[in-house]
Amino acid sequence: MFLHLNTYIVYGVGRTGKGVEMRFLHTADWHLGRIFYGQYLTEDQAHVLEHQFFNILKDENIDGILLAGDIFDRAVPPIEAIELWDSIITRLAMDYKVPLFVVSGNHDGAERLEVGRSMLGQSGIHIWGSPHHALKPFEFEGTDGKVAICPMPFSEPRRIGEALFADVEATNAESTDTEIADIATQRYEQNCESTLNLHNYDQMYQAWSDYLYKQVPKGMRSIAISHAFVMGGEVGGSERTLSVGGSEQVNPQAFKDFHYTALGHLHGSQRMGANHIRYSGSPLKYSFDEHMQKKSFTIIDMDTKGSVDISTISVEAKRDVVILEGYFEDLLNDKALQAKHRDDYVQARLLDTMPIMDGMAKLRQVYHRCMTIDLVGRVAGPIAEMGDAVFKELNERQLFNQFAETVWKEPLTEQEQQYINSVWDRILKED
Repeated sequence: MFLHLNTYIVYGVGRTGKGVEMRFLHTADWHLGRIFYGQYLTEDQAHVLEHQFFNILKDENIDGILLAGDIFDRAVPPIEAIELWDSIITRLAMDYKVPLFVVSGNHDGAERLEVGRSMLGQSGIHIWGSPHHALKPFEFEGTDGKVAICPMPFSEPRRIGEALFADVEATNAESTDTEIADIATQRYEQNCESTLNLHNYDQMYQAWSDYLYKQVPKGMRSIAISHAFVMGGEVGGSERTLSVGGSEQVNPQAFKDFHYTALGHLHGSQRMGANHIRYSGSPLKYSFDEHMQKKSFTIIDMDTKGSVDISTISVEAKRDVVILEGYFEDLLNDKALQAKHRDDYVQARLLDTMPIMDGMAKLRQVYHRCMTIDLVGRVAGPIAEMGDAVFKELNERQLFNQFAETVWKEPLTEQEQQYINSVWDRILKED
């Protein structure tokens, strides 16, 4: 299935009555190499990226791509994920010639992601992994002038503080440009020095953002790319916690000065405090908790003054992630439901209170990618209360009979009891 490229959800003024000067595609959280209940999602990811992502670049005349972290699902990705990434950046550089601006996320190995960054940069593939490489805006020459790209890859607060302080010291010592030297004021230098012992993401990102923005030439448009957990964001079920206790949260005010901020980390598309500060969300659903999310790519139209119009293009994945709730036999025999979700990733929420033999095997015959069963009916059913004193008065056979009656909500039949007795007799003989 292919997306309808002319169908938009538009935020702000929209395109009517206003010429489009520069157009960016904002995306994030690809998580190449993701494993979903034991199955690699590389085929699903390749479908979206190779068929839909490139269609957008071609049909929507994209001037630049903002990729806000978590390109890979882990620091050492599988070879299939690396090959997919290689094919993407090769086609961008050789065939489409659309500049790509990338920051690393908390799932990425920052140093590995940066391998070949100097050479790739000459081909329009700009990657920032280490905060030490993300201390200067990159001036992107577009069709209607320059835009300052301000990279803020994910990093620990201490590493950010060390990078900032070292750069302020170097700038203060070497620069003869009074405009640049003004960035390293005594107040700011002291602020950087004090943050070396802090572990607070909000303070660090505030300092980092301020440091980058002060270097944007006066009158130039600016775009920040950051992988961070912004306060107030709606969390799905597949994002990894950045730290313990909520200290990883960053106030959206940290990004208020930029004309647009492309965020990554949270997998649901959403605005953060202002329309120009946004998460694009992930292109695929990576958890059953995300089954209701509408995945999309974000399009940013920026005029010569930096004003932005924002729209989204829906992603049509090769397979959906769905939750099917009902009784086992109903799900097993519903032909219409099977036809719709035969190849989707399915979680079956069963309302049955009785045990089901070989439930997963039977469901996978009709829902080929049934990944998990949630026995909500049995969990919700009443559980018989029996005190410790009762158990102490029962022998092993009686305990088993009591357990069976609790589970099945009725005593064993005469035939079942005879069979159980024969089993007990065999066990006793073996002992």
